[in-house]
Amino acid sequence: MTDAPPDAKRRKRRGVVRRLSVLALLLVVGVVFVQFAGCAESLFFWPDRTAFATPAGVEDVEFTNAEGLTLHGWFIPPRRGHDPSDGPPPAVLHVHGNAGGIPSHIDFCDFLADEGFAVFIFDYRSYGRSQDVGRQLRREHLIADADAALDALMARDDIDHDRVGVFGFSIGSVTTLAMVAERPDGEAPRSVVVGAPFSTWRSVASDFVPIAPRLLLRTGADAVETVTRIGDRPLLIVHGTADPVVRPYHTERIEQAARDAGIDVQRVTFEGREHNDLLLDPEVRGVVAAFLHETLDGS
Repeated sequence: MTDAPPDAKRRKRRGVVRRLSVLALLLVVGVVFVQFAGCAESLFFWPDRTAFATPAGVEDVEFTNAEGLTLHGWFIPPRRGHDPSDGPPPAVLHVHGNAGGIPSHIDFCDFLADEGFAVFIFDYRSYGRSQDVGRQLRREHLIADADAALDALMARDDIDHDRVGVFGFSIGSVTTLAMVAERPDGEAPRSVVVGAPFSTWRSVASDFVPIAPRLLLRTGADAVETVTRIGDRPLLIVHGTADPVVRPYHTERIEQAARDAGIDVQRVTFEGREHNDLLLDPEVRGVVAAFLHETLDGS
């Protein structure tokens, strides 16, 4: 057997190079398509539409977002700690975390109703009783729905519009910071609390699946950037040192970005606390309630 002629070898090499170039181009196109189509991003969200009953003492609220979708929430008036003769109470919007819906997240925020605050918690589109648009959710959808929820709360005449805060948790924390960043100084909310926020969408995914998220996920609405634009609103970050879902370095990065931007920020970490038990801890609740009292009513 004899070797192929030099010209044949060159043609073969060129053919291989062309095929590899085509494959590389297809890979790039595929990555760009996945990023902009949001196929990978939709895997972040875990909506639950299981039927549920409304608890006693809770008001069902329906409102629409900017796209005309109907969203659902619960309004919880203060149970203790507020004298009606003092006028309308301060209020807190809770922007909940990922899996489930308001029935599985209400325990993370309704303690504030015992602290003299009205509490409004809502479900994003496709969650709970909010309008179902399927599972192709994007971060922009959650941000828009949180913005609509804050507007719905501000439209009520049974709260003090000058004393409204926002309290986000986990993916709701990142949503909260992005939403607040787009609202001018002087408008609601007056102060912000976030629990277990992650610094960037890519980095939190990369904590579990290295490399791929940096190729498949878009940038944008990342907490390390949006926190720099929340204006003169004071910010409290709470996090557990043993959180296996959002690792401690995320809140360190967010705090540093906020400080570098001149934001009035406090970060409080709780030893041994994990993700879903963070807001059930009486010590954490005490810190959150004290911050909201200080920033909303000065008590």
